[in-house]
Amino acid sequence: MRQIAIICLLSLSACPASRQAKPENAQAVAQAEGAASTKSKLPLKEWRLKNGLRVIFVPHHRVPAVTVQVWYHAGSKDERPGIRGVAHMFEHMMFKGSKRVKPEKHAQLLSAVGGRINAFTTADLTAYHNTLPAAYFEFAMDLEAERMRSLLITPKMIQSEREVVKEEKRLRLENSPIGRSLEAIHALAFNKHPYSWTPAGDIPDLNRVEPKDCQAFYDTYYVPNNATLIVVGDLTEARMRQATDKFFGSIAKGKTPPRVTLREPPQTSQRIKNADWPSQLTVVLGTYHIPPARHKDMAALRVLSTILSAGRSSRLHQALVRKGKLALAAGGFARAQEHPGLYFLYGIGLPTHKIEAMKDELLAQVKKVSLGGVTADELKKAKNQLATSHLASLKTLSGLANQIGSSTIVNGDPLAFLQNADKLDRVSAADIKRVASTYLKPDNLSLVLLRGGPKGGK
Repeated sequence: MRQIAIICLLSLSACPASRQAKPENAQAVAQAEGAASTKSKLPLKEWRLKNGLRVIFVPHHRVPAVTVQVWYHAGSKDERPGIRGVAHMFEHMMFKGSKRVKPEKHAQLLSAVGGRINAFTTADLTAYHNTLPAAYFEFAMDLEAERMRSLLITPKMIQSEREVVKEEKRLRLENSPIGRSLEAIHALAFNKHPYSWTPAGDIPDLNRVEPKDCQAFYDTYYVPNNATLIVVGDLTEARMRQATDKFFGSIAKGKTPPRVTLREPPQTSQRIKNADWPSQLTVVLGTYHIPPARHKDMAALRVLSTILSAGRSSRLHQALVRKGKLALAAGGFARAQEHPGLYFLYGIGLPTHKIEAMKDELLAQVKKVSLGGVTADELKKAKNQLATSHLASLKTLSGLANQIGSSTIVNGDPLAFLQNADKLDRVSAADIKRVASTYLKPDNLSLVLLRGGPKGGK
């Protein structure tokens, strides 16, 4: 659970949003739990409208429910210094009213028919979810099409939502020693690329954001040719095509949005930041640069992180928590992103835990894999754990749609997630040793060290 909390802090949207509508009568939606197909081949249909909207449809008739999702290829990496946090602001602003829908009515209207909604923002994308009884499918399509180009961006609304986003940042990051360390490690690891800041944004920038900045971001990225509409559920293709044409077909195509072309230069020496903010925890947080999500080595890196970190029998938990008594928690994970991302390594303890011993043992365990590799039993267990996790992610209609959306934007292929099992199965012990020695090496490491105490232990 600690690892899940740390991963959630990396993206404000990875955790449940407070705006999630809670339906009073959602039998059909509840039945969608466990409903999504896990077949290796999906009856997926894909096409584009004349305005550039990418449409992906998967019929699923096990329960009378449907999920309607719109994924925009715009996240915090598409911001610039001066407006950092605006992508996350839009995650909130999109619920604050359009020409035909009053503020907060999107969630209220769908909740009234037994639906559930949510949204999230990452460095690479912003996604909006609606899961509801299939009988109201057109209703959700109408609402999503409405706010795609008819959002009312007013100074009053911007002021309100900037404060909400600022408060989220304070609560989840600035008031958390782990959160502050995560922001610091991004800034330390990236010197050029906009992954150097998180979707939480920057409070001075949020204070400066003006209506014209928001309007420009909206007009640039919230256009049909920068969006993917994903629908999974109890529909016919004919009904899906008719509704898509009716509600989205008349929306004008926008200009081609600019893409981030900056690439982070290779890191050639270890970077260390000794943090000095007050903390009730001792934190060691390290990162290594790794390839983008679509790279062939990502499968081996995922297996490696599972061997090192997944569960109480993992190497890091055994070495630092159970046997070594050096930390309360220890782990790591490979974060797959559209551009080259990071492999995270962490140890968390009380102020009485010695930070040097924690750091040294974390790095010793990494070195042990790089030099000695892993056992056949560890490899088999990790693959089983990843396969179970993959199947669990497909249990619901929305979970299946999420996999399609992430694969579309981050991997560049809506069906990339279906190849995960085969890729993981092909990973060998030699692959694990190779990626560990290639990426998890000292000159590719950035470290944030936070000593527990009133002023970072000082």
